[in-house]
Amino acid sequence: MSRILSVEDLNAYYGESQILFDVSISVEENGVVGIFGRNGMGKTTLLESIVNRIDHKTGTVRYRDRDITATPTHEIVRDKIAYVPEDREIYTALTVRENLELAVPKDISDDVKEERIGEIFDRFDRLGERAAQRGGTLSGGEQQMLAIGRALVSGPDLLLLDEPTEGLAPIIVEEVVKVLNDLVTQNRAVLLVEQNITRTLPLIDRGYIIESGHIVENGDTEHLSDETLNDKYLTV
Repeated sequence: MSRILSVEDLNAYYGESQILFDVSISVEENGVVGIFGRNGMGKTTLLESIVNRIDHKTGTVRYRDRDITATPTHEIVRDKIAYVPEDREIYTALTVRENLELAVPKDISDDVKEERIGEIFDRFDRLGERAAQRGGTLSGGEQQMLAIGRALVSGPDLLLLDEPTEGLAPIIVEEVVKVLNDLVTQNRAVLLVEQNITRTLPLIDRGYIIESGHIVENGDTEHLSDETLNDKYLTV
């Protein structure tokens, strides 16, 4: 299977502090890959580096065999890569529908735009019920659904998700996990960052564990389900 994303020897810095050290990962077409690690280990920095939201980095990021290491973020997004950051970054003053409309590519016809937004409302009943409600008045779980929905209406071939269940109530977590399970069965590649490996393993094809900015383990779900790895690298 061909690779849709390849990260090679990535080093990333915030000021003088190095966060990532020679990180290399890959995602296949329609593959689902997990990135696991405790908080503060570099998971978010890895995603931010892929979409070029890190000012200082070295190494290479390739998308469909094209070097996008220095490509501006807005061009990366136009190239069918969607990023859902941990803090969601929805437009709090805009309505749910307006948030979705802004994410639809400008070259899409009105009919297709309405079809895509309708699909999001079908997938997330709560968003359909709150279409005219401002994003800032939604609950945390609803804002996460909106952030995922906004990414999906762009029609991505590669979806980057950063801690989609972080900080949500248990009942909402289960709802989001059901959505993720649906997403990973569709024809798109997914790179999923999570701290909870037990919850995420059933969703992925393979994954990586990151510790202090280094990739320390990688493999299929059987390998990563080893409890000794969980105790060593993921237990707080």
